[in-house]
Amino acid sequence: MSGRDAQRNQGRSRPAFGRYDAPGDPPLIVPSIELQVPFVFDGALARRLIRREVNPKEAFTVRNDEGAYFRASLKELGKDGGVAIPYERMPRSPESVVEITLACAVLARQRMIFVVQKATELGVARIVPLLTEYGVPPHGLEHEKAHAWPGQVIRAARQCRRSSLPELLAPMSLDAFLASPAAGADLSLFLDDRSHGTQAPTVAPRRIILFVGPEGGFSDAERENLKDMAFPWVLGGRVLRAETAVLAGLTAVQLAWGDFREDKG
Repeated sequence: MSGRDAQRNQGRSRPAFGRYDAPGDPPLIVPSIELQVPFVFDGALARRLIRREVNPKEAFTVRNDEGAYFRASLKELGKDGGVAIPYERMPRSPESVVEITLACAVLARQRMIFVVQKATELGVARIVPLLTEYGVPPHGLEHEKAHAWPGQVIRAARQCRRSSLPELLAPMSLDAFLASPAAGADLSLFLDDRSHGTQAPTVAPRRIILFVGPEGGFSDAERENLKDMAFPWVLGGRVLRAETAVLAGLTAVQLAWGDFREDKG
C-alpha cells in the first residue's frame, strides 16, 4: 500500500463528526478579586485561556466566589500559569439566568456560522446541529465549513464578554437528540408556522430547549416526533428565514424567561 493510500484509509477511519463539536467551559473563577490588584493563576486556568485564544494585553471575563464578574487584562501567560489585573467590575452578569439549548437544523449556504455566532452572543448553554430531512445532509457538512463552528463559538464569546463557552454537540439526527440526555428540559419549544400555535406554559423554567427547523420547516414525521415533548410556538404571522427564526426565538425566550426580563426574580 502506498503512503497516499494509507493516508486515505486513516481519514476514513476517523469519527465522522469529531472535528465539528467542542466541549463547553464554565465561567472562569478566581476566588478573591480586588480591582487593580494583580492575581496569579495556575496552569489549569492558563490552558482554558489558551483555548479561548486570549493573548497577553487582551481582556477576559472572570468571576469571584461571590458571583460578581470582572474584566481583567492578561499580563503574562504560560503553560504553567500567568498574571492578570482586574480593571473593571461588570454591572451585570454576562451569563444567562436560564440554561438554553438551541437545537437547530444545519442550514445551507454556510448560515450555520452566523447561527453559532449569534446563539453564543444570545447566551445559549448548548448548540445542537440537527441533521433533518430538509436540511443539509451529513455529506454536506464539509462544504458548510462545519470545522469552523467551534472557533466561531470562541470568538463570539469573547466579543460579547461571556465568561463561559457554550457546548457544541456533534451534528446528529433529530431522533438521536431526542433520545439523548441533552434533551432533558423543563420546557421544550419548536418554532412552527404550520400550526395554530400553543400557549407556552407560564412556569418559570430553568432549562429550555428551542428547536428550529430548516427552510421549509421540519418534515411531517419530525413534527410528529416533536409534538410529544415540545410545544409548537408561533412567532407572529410572517414566515421567517431559518436564521431569522433563530434570532427571534432566542430573543423571545430571553424576554419571557431569561435575562432580557425586567424582573428576573
